[in-house]
Amino acid sequence: MKNTVGEVWKFLDSNPCIKRDLSLGLINQRALAKYILKQKKMNATLDAVISAIRRYELDRQDDVSIIARKLISQTINLSTRSGLVKISLVKDDDVQRSIPRLYENINYSRGEILRVIQATASIKVLIDESNQEDITDLFPKDKILKITKNVAEINIHMHPKMETTYGILGVIANELAINGINIVEMMSCFPEMLLFVKEEDILKAYQVLYQLCHPENID
Repeated sequence: MKNTVGEVWKFLDSNPCIKRDLSLGLINQRALAKYILKQKKMNATLDAVISAIRRYELDRQDDVSIIARKLISQTINLSTRSGLVKISLVKDDDVQRSIPRLYENINYSRGEILRVIQATASIKVLIDESNQEDITDLFPKDKILKITKNVAEINIHMHPKMETTYGILGVIANELAINGINIVEMMSCFPEMLLFVKEEDILKAYQVLYQLCHPENID
């Protein structure tokens, strides 16, 4: 029985979609047990697997994802912005020297934005599409790796405790993934988390995250 419990719990831990629906009471335990037996080819009885599933629910009430979900539901604000473009640049001395000039081309009083992400080999800049030409003119063409248009931003203004809570990003990313939405870029400047998706996905992404952040408003 011990091996059965371990196998079942391992399977559930590696399948967050199933785990989420199980915690919400949306999955029939007997049907799930049959599915696990088939997928894992386990040498166990159906009743033993059902028992392991029930024990998982009882023993994992404080599961990381459940705690994270409860805290995400206290999100302070959720907003979106479209009409952005992402410019990927080579990270070298020439580009680094030109980065400060970016700020001279952004009119913050008109609500224009500038997001800069630096990694080891590249630098990514997210700006309003209306500023694309001015910004790309600052860099030699051979320093521009890629330009991605039709990008949208989702700004999640987080609850203070979310900074030190495990699993916040995992829950958010998984919720978008199971709804067929890809995160093309992300950055965090607490208390804000910024997610960037394709503009065509922004409405669906907002709806998915709104339901995650405000479960009490779901009919």
